[in-house]
Amino acid sequence: MKISPLLKTLSILFIAMIMLPGSVMAYDEVRLNIAAFEKRNATFEFDPIIMGKYSDLLASMESNADIIFLNRTPPIRDKDMINLQVDAMRMVKGVLSNGGLNCHFSFDNESDEESEFYSVAGLCTLLIAENGGTRKVRAPIKRVMLSDANYGNNIWMKVYEDKVNGIILYADVDPK
Repeated sequence: MKISPLLKTLSILFIAMIMLPGSVMAYDEVRLNIAAFEKRNATFEFDPIIMGKYSDLLASMESNADIIFLNRTPPIRDKDMINLQVDAMRMVKGVLSNGGLNCHFSFDNESDEESEFYSVAGLCTLLIAENGGTRKVRAPIKRVMLSDANYGNNIWMKVYEDKVNGIILYADVDPK
């Protein structure tokens, strides 16, 4: 039985495709890491990108900023929504006040056959407790592209910074 040159070429390409490393294949589910910090040192400037694991992220803030939250989501998929809320309610001179940070993120897997891309967008509300009640600051988070999902190669991307109130949010993606 004679095999046509076209069929032979297609067979070789198919076998080569199967044998290629799977590094260009995107994960169906990943974990989103999100961290928020509040500036302690007024002259400190946050870096837009921080390389490294959790410990490197925390060390880069040492004595300059306090952590508000550090969260690792359960496995998430394309189009999932993530809600994070850290706040405290109190009475101030007979008025209820709320201080903290409430965030809602949408997560997108924008990968294709050749590249692995993820992004987040959303809205946070900074809640600032004052004597007369709660002052709310809306913090829209424009779509930010995140690094590929590789352990050991964390790239923390700035997703939002409020320079007036000294608040910053970073995000990173890991495989599930």
